[in-house]
Amino acid sequence: MFFYEDFIKKLDGSLQGTGIEKFGLDVKKTVVWLGTGILFLIAGILELYISWKKDFAVTDLVVGVIFLILSFRHLKMYFGYKIILDFTEGKLKSKGITFEFEKVKSCVLREQVLGKKRRMEVVLDIVTEEGQEVIIPLMMNNKLRFASLIKNKLGRKFTVEK
Repeated sequence: MFFYEDFIKKLDGSLQGTGIEKFGLDVKKTVVWLGTGILFLIAGILELYISWKKDFAVTDLVVGVIFLILSFRHLKMYFGYKIILDFTEGKLKSKGITFEFEKVKSCVLREQVLGKKRRMEVVLDIVTEEGQEVIIPLMMNNKLRFASLIKNKLGRKFTVEK
């Protein structure tokens, strides 16, 4: 992703969204989550097979289960990430989160430190009228289009923090 200042300059509030638009993970996150998930799955199955060949050796069994847990976690994160902008119903949908654009009180685009690696990420901080705060990290493909569509839909409720 390019620098935050360039991202703000390229933000276009005149994009019109129609129908349903889906946004998935960007290529970098896809490679990391899917690649490590598949590798951990193969390693876990291999360790369980080795444990079975050794009459269920406890160390190999434990290592295999750990690899399988890690692989399922990564694969779940990969397959679970999807953000849908439904312009026909006027809603944003994601796993566990659904809200209408009319019920948004404010939306702030800003940089924020996220994750265990403490990296600066561009996020949308959305507050609804019910007081619910939703932070959406822009780690998706077409993040500029996503932010532009949100900016157009929310109008004056959308602000940019520098």
